[in-house]
Amino acid sequence: MSVFEPTTLDRRDLFLARAYYFAYLGGWGFILPFINLFYVSLGLNGKQIGTLAATGSLVGLVLAPLLVSEVKKRPRPERYLQWALALGALAYLLLGQQTSFLPILAIVFCQALVMAGLVPLSDSMAVSVAASAGTGYGGVRVWSSVGWILSVLSAGWLIERLGFAAGFGGVAFGFLLAGSLLFFIRPKHFSGQQQNAPQQPKSDLRATLGRVWRDPILLAFAVALVFIGFLNNGVIQFENVYLAQLGASKSLISVAGILSAVVELPFMVWADKIMRRASAPRLMLLAFVIIIFQRLLVLAFPSIASIMAARFIGGTSFSFYTVAFIGLISSRTQANETGTVLALYTITISGLVTMLAAPVSGAIFDAVGARWLYALSMLGYAIGLASLGLAVRKIQKETHATDIHS
Repeated sequence: MSVFEPTTLDRRDLFLARAYYFAYLGGWGFILPFINLFYVSLGLNGKQIGTLAATGSLVGLVLAPLLVSEVKKRPRPERYLQWALALGALAYLLLGQQTSFLPILAIVFCQALVMAGLVPLSDSMAVSVAASAGTGYGGVRVWSSVGWILSVLSAGWLIERLGFAAGFGGVAFGFLLAGSLLFFIRPKHFSGQQQNAPQQPKSDLRATLGRVWRDPILLAFAVALVFIGFLNNGVIQFENVYLAQLGASKSLISVAGILSAVVELPFMVWADKIMRRASAPRLMLLAFVIIIFQRLLVLAFPSIASIMAARFIGGTSFSFYTVAFIGLISSRTQANETGTVLALYTITISGLVTMLAAPVSGAIFDAVGARWLYALSMLGYAIGLASLGLAVRKIQKETHATDIHS
């Protein structure tokens, strides 16, 4: 039998990981496309909405990489994920009952506190499961798109008839279902240690930061994420609000929310194949180019139709971006530190930038409206394209020079 042939247990873990992403990330579709509409319905302004986003980011800013690093050292790190999902579900149920800013702010703070490491630990597990089963991360992550399609369509219909509480209940159910699935995935996929692999030292945050600083690709990607995160923040926060301002109903916003996910179904798996043939950095550069075109489309033709078209195209760029993001980091880190680096990029860098950008984006939205947020987003991705592109070119030149001398 080949060393790389997946066993029955590997295939079972792959099935469970896919179901986990279906319920966990897919379940978020019950509320994420509508959360700012919920805030607006309560009378909150752009600055207050931005403050809520910044608060969640501030909590995870330092906590996430430290938390992931420590959780990975524990005998059963999956238990943290289960508690995070359970408490996150409770927070969403409570959030749906609020009517004023300060109680919402308190709940958002507490929810961010308990869920700080959820995304990087989940992605680290998915990378491990996919590798053991002989497939790519995209083959797992695509199932969140399936869940997203079903949950967003259901949420639009439910919220119009039963109110926002139905959306908060839906995401809570998804979280609880996902947490229960983790009981059946083998613990080795959460610790970062692979079966039959030599024992690796435990992740050390300082050493991990040193690796990022010395790696030109990782460092350039961090710079790209800073500019993209800051300048793209307004579009992320207010695009659905913009759709509503243009006259879109909640049902139409639901359709807009799934357009990208529908395209992701084939492209998420195809992205794995492209990345194996090219490289994760090149795939990321392609994603940046496509996103710049999306933003330009809405900026030049501000309408419901152009946003819907951009969302449809976005299924391609999101698939490339997501798979390349995980592939870029996992291919340039050791298995024992991948989760910590993912936390650094997905939570700490993102959190620091969002903390600063969210109130600013809210103020810009209040002052000039949503359209010019797309111009800022284009600038952010252009800077990111230049940063990562120059690093890739530098590595290629060094590799070529080494080949000549050898």
